Amino acid sequence: MIPLGMKRLDEVLGGGIEEGSSLAFVGSICRDNIVLMHQLVFNLLKAGYRVLIVEFRQSPDMLRKELLHYNIDYSGFVENGQLRIFDGFSNLYGVERIQGANVLSNPLDLGITSAVIRDTMSGGGFDFLVIDDLNVLYTLQSNSKAYLRAIVRLVNSIKRKGFQTFAAFSEDVFERSDLTAGLMPFDYVFDVRDGYITLRRSLQPLKIPSPKVPYIKTELGVEAILERHTTLESIKRDLWLDDEGNLWMGDSRVQLINEDSEASLVEFVYEYLGPEDGKRFLYLWGRKEFIGIGRAARNQYDNLRDALLSVKFATESSGGGRIEIVEVQEDFVVLRGRNLFPSRKGYSYQFHINYAGELSQFLTEFTGEQWEGEEVKCQSMGSEYCEFVFRRKK
Repeated sequence: MIPLGMKRLDEVLGGGIEEGSSLAFVGSICRDNIVLMHQLVFNLLKAGYRVLIVEFRQSPDMLRKELLHYNIDYSGFVENGQLRIFDGFSNLYGVERIQGANVLSNPLDLGITSAVIRDTMSGGGFDFLVIDDLNVLYTLQSNSKAYLRAIVRLVNSIKRKGFQTFAAFSEDVFERSDLTAGLMPFDYVFDVRDGYITLRRSLQPLKIPSPKVPYIKTELGVEAILERHTTLESIKRDLWLDDEGNLWMGDSRVQLINEDSEASLVEFVYEYLGPEDGKRFLYLWGRKEFIGIGRAARNQYDNLRDALLSVKFATESSGGGRIEIVEVQEDFVVLRGRNLFPSRKGYSYQFHINYAGELSQFLTEFTGEQWEGEEVKCQSMGSEYCEFVFRRKK
């Protein structure tokens, strides 16, 4: 197995990809798939593998400048010969032919281009071929079927020689049937868009069902959200204020809420609805807030305890207080909280019923069975800690 160097993907794949396999990165106009592809290439270079990149989308210099925005610097690997970049862009559009050792003289001649790539892979001792990307040549073809046949032959011939191929596709560019045909020789297919990395195809059985990894695109490229937001500093890095007074965390609009404001809301609910209806409202509010969180965690973690640890870290890193996992059984879970947000002293009713709702929703989605929870102790009512008990419904 070859680790890709991205913790969450390697966990989903059970350690990495099979040697001799090929990977396709499918995306959209946002090009997150291309960023992820180069992140993994960069990791492979750091692990000692040799890589040949064929660049059709832009000049190699522009590619390297683009990737610097994501802290991917190929310079040292180019200088030591571990990485070679073929310019398949310049002669696609120029009137005068550009010559050079790393320039493809006629990229649209697929027979010659494929032969040069195969010979270079064999003679250069490379481990990986990276094609960035296949969309440009596709749009310039008068016969798309012939182009797809050439791509399939190239990837399969590279595989037969014992090398591995990474290639990028855009579903916004390819006709659906053409994309399906183009993906035929690839052993793994990663779909990267709209905040999720989805594994469409894998050689080996995956460790989790419905593998979707939520991500955010940052100055470090495509990062798994559950890895990114584990510290206050990482959350601060993703906060930004636009000219219209909107505060954003990545692509989500947020607002800073102080403790008095949040506590006043809880108090108002009890005062307006009464103790029983107030508890029910706060509980259901919590469930509503956590819709989708458990499903996302199910795609990341093999067991419930690790999934609950992710909630613990997210709560603590965002200033929500401390969570302690006391007991995790098949149909019974106990958690404790200290200094949970918001807090009130000497209050008459449980102040953190929404946490019980949130975690009940989380457990329901993660396990696929219904769970209910309650806050049986609360610091706001004088207890040493808040205690939450959750039971799987029979």
